[in-house]
Amino acid sequence: MEILISISILAFVLLVAFSLKSSEPHSLLDRLEKVGPGGGARKGSNIRDQEVMNQSLAVRVLLPLADKCSRAFSQLTPIGMLEQCRKDIASAGFTGKVTPVQLTTLSWIFLIGLPIFFFILTIAQPKDQMTWGLIVVSGLIGYRMPLGIVQGKAKGRRAEILKALPFTFDLISIGVESGISFDGALALVAEKTNGPLTDEINITLNEIRLGKSRNDALKDFSERVGIDDLRVFLTSVIYISKMGGSLVDVIRVQTEAMRVKRRQRAEEAAMKAPVKIMFPLVLFIFPAIFVAIMGPVVIRALNGEFGSG
Repeated sequence: MEILISISILAFVLLVAFSLKSSEPHSLLDRLEKVGPGGGARKGSNIRDQEVMNQSLAVRVLLPLADKCSRAFSQLTPIGMLEQCRKDIASAGFTGKVTPVQLTTLSWIFLIGLPIFFFILTIAQPKDQMTWGLIVVSGLIGYRMPLGIVQGKAKGRRAEILKALPFTFDLISIGVESGISFDGALALVAEKTNGPLTDEINITLNEIRLGKSRNDALKDFSERVGIDDLRVFLTSVIYISKMGGSLVDVIRVQTEAMRVKRRQRAEEAAMKAPVKIMFPLVLFIFPAIFVAIMGPVVIRALNGEFGSG
């Protein structure tokens, strides 16, 4: 087993070294600094260094490492996994900050790097089954960690968007009923609100301004967010714009349906509350009550007070 770990360490080091060697050695700014000794390039470099240092450790270290190793690991990742990563990145709001290839490459790096790290930490200690098990589990956790962080962020972001949907639909309905176009109503919502849903609306409006058709932009909007209620609403808007009809009536019906679904979700959560509260009651509250009630009785019985009476 130790021979296998040593071979894995050597292969990982050679792979990283090959990736670093095959990457672009110099940036454009570095080449400009070599061409001319003027202060413009030096000043631009200082500004760039300050911006880089203000970023997090993951952006400064992990993502560049993933870029350099992506050529070696990209062939190991299935296309379906890359597509799922793309959806998770869009749902988490990380589009433009990290790519699916970077994310999957980080998973492969942690899959190999974390077991090697724990093996080096315990290299002077005798290895038992528990130690080998921890080394293997660390690799599985490392492989899942980048994807889990992005998926957790996407889940929290979808929850915030779902919470903001009823108020947003009301604003859109009021705007359209007052005579504003649907795009204008979206711009009104973007101006009056903030949050993840507002960010997605701004992205959609920018795409429309850049020349993308409204229906395509709304379709991409629903795919990025990945919430069924918003998808139904935008699909209805796209359908009515194609087939013709009253957009005001459609938005009013969809807004009322959203209120009904929100009420149903609240009732469902209320019905689940007794079941969820049963576990802390059985595990923590009931034992404490039992100790508080029966404790004095047990102490008096052990002291023989009941027998003497």
